[in-house]
Formats: sequence, C-alpha cells, structure tokens
Amino acid sequence: MNNQDLHQQLLEAFKIEAEERIASMFSNLTDLEKSTDPENRGKMLEIVYREAHSLKGAARSVNIIPVETLCQEIESLFSKLKDAAIDFTPDIFDTLHDSVGSIETYLSTPEPQREKLEKAIHDLAKKLSLYKQPENGAAPQNRHIEEKELPAAPQNIRAPDGPLRKKKSSAPPSEKAASNPTAEEAQPNRFSQQPAAKTWLADTVRISTAKLDSLLLKTEELITLKQILNQHLEQIQDTSRSIGKWRKLSEKSKKELYEIRRQFHQSSLLDQFFDLYDMNHDQINDTDNQLSELSASMTHSSRILGGMVDDLLDEVKKTSLLPFSTLFAILPRMIRDISRDLGKDVDLEISGGEIEIDKRILEGLKDPLIHLIRNAIDHGIEPPDARRLKQKPPWGKIRITVFQPESNKVEVTISDDGKGIDLETIRHKAVHAGLISASRAAELSDEETTALILQSGISTSPLITEISGRGLGMAIVQEHIENLSGLFLISTDNGHGTAFKIELPVSLSTFRGVIVSASGHDFILPVAHIEHTIQIEPGDIKSAENKSVISVNNRPVSLISLSDILGLPHQPLPDTNAKKFTMPVVVMGSGEKTIACIVDHVINEQEVLVKSLGKQLKRVPNISGATILGNGRVVPILNVNDLISNASGKSISRAMEKKIDMKQKERQKSLLIVEDSFTSRTLLKNILEASGYQIKTAIDGEDGFRQLRTQPFDGVISDVEMPKMNGFELTRKIRANKQLSEKPVILITSLDSREDRERGVEAGADAYIVKSKFDQSNLLEVLERLL
Repeated sequence: MNNQDLHQQLLEAFKIEAEERIASMFSNLTDLEKSTDPENRGKMLEIVYREAHSLKGAARSVNIIPVETLCQEIESLFSKLKDAAIDFTPDIFDTLHDSVGSIETYLSTPEPQREKLEKAIHDLAKKLSLYKQPENGAAPQNRHIEEKELPAAPQNIRAPDGPLRKKKSSAPPSEKAASNPTAEEAQPNRFSQQPAAKTWLADTVRISTAKLDSLLLKTEELITLKQILNQHLEQIQDTSRSIGKWRKLSEKSKKELYEIRRQFHQSSLLDQFFDLYDMNHDQINDTDNQLSELSASMTHSSRILGGMVDDLLDEVKKTSLLPFSTLFAILPRMIRDISRDLGKDVDLEISGGEIEIDKRILEGLKDPLIHLIRNAIDHGIEPPDARRLKQKPPWGKIRITVFQPESNKVEVTISDDGKGIDLETIRHKAVHAGLISASRAAELSDEETTALILQSGISTSPLITEISGRGLGMAIVQEHIENLSGLFLISTDNGHGTAFKIELPVSLSTFRGVIVSASGHDFILPVAHIEHTIQIEPGDIKSAENKSVISVNNRPVSLISLSDILGLPHQPLPDTNAKKFTMPVVVMGSGEKTIACIVDHVINEQEVLVKSLGKQLKRVPNISGATILGNGRVVPILNVNDLISNASGKSISRAMEKKIDMKQKERQKSLLIVEDSFTSRTLLKNILEASGYQIKTAIDGEDGFRQLRTQPFDGVISDVEMPKMNGFELTRKIRANKQLSEKPVILITSLDSREDRERGVEAGADAYIVKSKFDQSNLLEVLERLL
C-alpha cells in the first residue's frame, strides 16, 4: 500500500471518529447548559474536555491543522473551567456550540472549498482564547497541553448509543505498545455513560452499509425460494391426493371385475386382460406409496428450510436495525438553536430511544421529525412571558416517546405543552383557500378540522419564515410517512398542546400479508392494517347518510367494493355451495379511520417480500409495491392509506348493487303459499320474506296447482281446508306429477287429529304443522332442512 492509499484510509477513519466525537460534544454541551446538578455538570464537562482532546490528536494525525487548532482552544478553555478559574456564561456556551458546528461544517466540506472557512475557524479560536485572559487584561495564555498531562483514558471509544470501536492511533507500533495498557490494566472512564470495553479486541467490526444492504437483499430473496418450495409441495400433495382417489377406485373396480370374471369360463384373452389390470393396479399402488413418501420428505425438508430461512432473515435483519437514539442525537442542538433564535426556552424529553427499527425507516423519518419539532417550537410553544400569563412554566417542553406495542410495529409520539392548534383559524383558512365552503366549515367536527392541516396550503402561522408558514409541511410530512408504510395522526387540546402520532413497521423489506382477489386479480393487503375478515349477507348492508354501512363490533363501518376503489370492471360474483349467499369482507384500519371492502376471495396469509416499483412508478395511487409469489406471479401490494382516502364519501356502486341483487335472487329460494285466508296468507308471506325467501301466493288448491305448472318454485306451503281443491288433494296431485313430484310440501292446518296427520302423510306431505301450535322458528327450521 502506498502513502497516498494509507493517507486516504486514515482520512476515512478520522471522518467516522470525528462524527462520533462531534455528536458527543454537541449532546453533552446541550445537557451541560441545562444541568444544575454540580456532579452531573462535572461529568459532562470532563466528557467534552476529553472529546476535544481526542479530536485534536486525531486531526493532527491526518494534518488537518484548523481543526487541531480550534480543538486546542476548546480543550484549553475546558481546562480553565475544570479548575474553576473561570465560570460558564451564555456567551461561552454560544461560542462553544458555534465552534463545534464550525468543525462539523469544515469536515463535511470538500477539501478544495475548505480554505474559505478557515478564517471563521481562526476567529472562533481567537474568541475562545479571550475567555481565558486574566481580568487584568494580560495576553491570553495559549498553553499547549501535552499528552502526558492528561490522565490515562481508554482507547476504545463508543459512539452515542452505538457499538464499541477501536480508536485509530497515529503512533508507531512500539510507542503504542509502550503507552497503551493491557486489557486487564485498562481503566474505565468513570464519567462515561456507556460501559467500558473489557478487551482491546473489539467484539464488533466496521462494515459499509452498502454491503449490509446487499446481504439483506440476498437473504430476503430466500423467502421467494421458500414459497416456491411450498408451491411445489402443494402440487405434490395435490397429485398424491389424486393418485389416492385413483387407487381407491382401482380397488373397487378390481373387486367388481373379479366378481364378473367368476361368471365366465377360462379364457387366455381374459387372463391377459386381468394380468394387465393387476399390473396397472400394482403400479398405481407403488406410485401412491412413492408420492406419499416424497410428500412426507418434502414436508419435512420444507419445514427445516423454512425455519432456517426465517432464522437467517431475522438475524440479518438485526444488522439493519438501529436504535431511535441515533436519530434523536441531532435534536438537542437543533432545538437549542431554533428556540434561542425565536427567544424561547424549550426542554426536550425522550423515552424509548433504545427501541430499534430498520435504518431505512430512520433515514426516511429524519425530515418529517425535524419538521414536526420545528413546527412545535415555532407554532406551538409560546414565548416565556405568554406562558407565565397562562400560569405555565416559562420553558416549554417537547416530549418524544417511542413505544413498541407489537413485534412488527412501532409508535412514535411527538407532543408539546404549547397553545395547541387554533381550529377556528384552520376553518377560516380552508374556506379562504377554497378547500371547503363556509357552510361546510361550520359543520366540521374538531377532528375533521384538525385533519385540514394535512392539506397543502393550510398553515396557522401568520408569517412566512425560514422555519414555517408556507402551508406545505404537514402534507409533505404525511406523504413521507405513508411512503414508509406508516400512519400519521394528529390530536390537539386548545391551550394545552398538540400531539403527533406516527405508526411505523419495524422493517420495510418484509411483512405478513393477506392475498385477496377482486375482479379476477390478486392483491396483497398488509396484516398490520387488517382488523377483521368476515362474511356478510346482503341483509347486513344498511344505509346511513346515503352510504352503505355494516355493523362491526356494534359500530357502523363504511362498506365499498375493492373493485370500485381500484376502478376495475365488475365480474360476476363467485359461486358458492353455501345455502345462504354471503360475501367476504376485509375490514381495514388506518389510524382512527376504518372501511370495509367487499372482495371476491380471501385466499391466504403469507410472508411478503416487498419489491420496489422503480423510480418511474414511485407514486402509483393505491399501490405501494409488489411481490412475487411462489408460482412466479407478480402481485401488487395495496396502500391502505390510499384505499381509505379514495373510499371517503363513496358507497357501493350501482354496478355492485346489481351484482348483489342478481346473486341474491339466484340464491333466494322461492316458495308458493296456498291459503284461502287473507290474514294467514299475509302473515306467512311477511315472515318468510323477512327471512330472505321469494314468495308467491295462491287463494286455493286449483290456483296453486296452476301456478306450480307455469312457474318455478322450490317448495309449497299449503293450508288443508280450502274451496275447490283442499291441501290433501293438492299434495296428491303434486306427487303424481313427474315434474313436481320432488318438491317439498309443508301442510299448515288447524286440523290436529291423528287421522288428519296420517292423511297428510299418505298424501305425500313432507311436514305437518298445526296452526294452534305454530312457531315461526319451527317453520323456518323445517324449511332450512327441506330446502
């Protein structure tokens, strides 16, 4: 390796180390500024002091003199502060923050452009040196602190909430061996908030995220392999079942054929036929046995491979997970800078930072999180004087809480104790922007009004500044979060603050999904958004405010066809063998919004590997991605947020209603009621129609028999005592007619003697019900059994 390559490697190592030390310095400076506990202040002061010293030495090793010089001044100033030679002032804190920020900016700037930043660094170094001047005005003593003046510190360092990493040393091997203690001699930093390393050989190594991403993608592809194996197993099992049926049929045929053989004399041709049949029968048995063994072996192999793939994927996924604290590390400094610019004092409280999530989600969450916090400081938190008038503490508070309710889901809540969202202002601006009418604005609930801030162009800020007021932010925040397959919810309490809740998956790459079909196409819905899968009957569909609804857990839920939302042409509803016509419905939730979608079939649930649609199809309505099933088919993954949004205000289309009506008529049983009493006829008709039957009536036996010959009916309910033709005669005529003889006949009569019952049975009635003991549930039960 030549010197240039070595220098480049050192620069890369320095860049990583510098990022960690700068983050630590910012974090501890912010905490130091707010802390009032002397012991804690001493610990944080020591940490910043050591970080500045270590960064100075690292900068010297790669010959970045401006950073070395500025770190020297920070270190010297902290030496004075440690010795209580000078005290902290707000101006000192501001200069220290500016200095660390300048180092960060300088190192992130390409080398050819750094020269213009060196004057600013020089000015900051000079300003820091002035803080160390004696009160008599003597020249500042820029005493250089040698390495030997510092107490020994461990050479293994830890980034905030990150893994242990071995510090790079510029000293020759002999010097390192002499200066570095052994593992047993290394003393932990008593001020470090992280456990010290126990050995010089770290238990972690650095590896580029690109390599980890590539490894994760290759591992995820094994899911498809697992699904292909399961598909082949299902095919083998289907073939095995078919061969098994063939084997049973062959066994039955063999017995019948040998019985026939006994009836014939011996014949060589017949013997050859039976020999051939026996051979085929044996071959079927052998094939059946081999397929059964193959199926059992494949089932075992599939189970083992599936377990190995799942375990491997879980372990590899862990390499792509990062704690939320890695994202939150930037917030204290940002909140400090913004609040000071706005003349406010804001505390930050974080919990759940140790919870881990896919680093790709963290990266995508960064901009929305920053925007929400900037909005909270600018829009929500009041100035100190205004807070005092409201009997609030002069300093505002922003809380970030991370909670993991399920293994595959994380909730992030960002809340403030500010003034809340002015809903009247939101309504007024929405009307002014032409989004809604004034009359509609007056009807909006607080929840509906709050949702308006997600519309582009709506802002509560009276001024457009570099921080807020453009009315674009919340719409973009919602879009970013939905692109992460997340949900975004807002709640506000006037005078007390606002809370933003973000629900996110733990991983973007895989999830559990349910395959459904609509209009002949398969789609996948994420299990995380599915509340129920149910079967409904047409009678379950009600109307409310000109919308179709069904009752789910005693609450009304809007009902719509998935085909209608996706704009797909309707196809006939699938046939079923069930006695009642039912439709599969998937109840989906997105935050507090829920819809019920009619689908053709709910097929199954499986692990889903998400495939991107590519840059050209980055934002397709209702579609968030795609996956490849085990049979090789590409299936779209539906975006539940889009589905719910596009279903808003809609109902079942007229085309879908016609399909349901046609299917219901196909499945409805038609009955003929033969009864001369108008009252009894009407009572039976109402009972049976309410139970889903199609009803026609006849006033006597002759009228009934005439209708039976000209119209199709599934059954007959008849009185006995009627003019022209009584019920017994009608029953006999039905049984004597070849086309009608199989139709069920139920006699309902006031005749309750044993002789009358026997006459009904002799006539061919299927059931005999006495009116004095009539029970409609009994009638419906009899009909259910007979039809």
